[in-house]
Amino acid sequence: MKSKSSLLSDIGQMAQGAASLVDDMRMDAKNIMNSRDERKQNHSNLVTYEDFEALTTRLESLVARIEFLEATIQNYKTVKSAAGRKKTPKNKED
Repeated sequence: MKSKSSLLSDIGQMAQGAASLVDDMRMDAKNIMNSRDERKQNHSNLVTYEDFEALTTRLESLVARIEFLEATIQNYKTVKSAAGRKKTPKNKED
């Protein structure tokens, strides 16, 4: 009876070892595929997501600054033209 349980225990350990081996092989294959993909991306000169987000944020900031400057210039032109209209020569009442 003891030899049967020992036999089943050995078979169970072998199955566990085989499953572990298969899992290790799967992880190795996945790592190989990921490294190949990464090399292809690096070779393609693609932009990383972090760099893209940083540039997008900078672009949005610059667009807001340009809009502010355009509004400031337009406001200045409006004030200048209004001041120019007020400086018209006065009629003499003599």
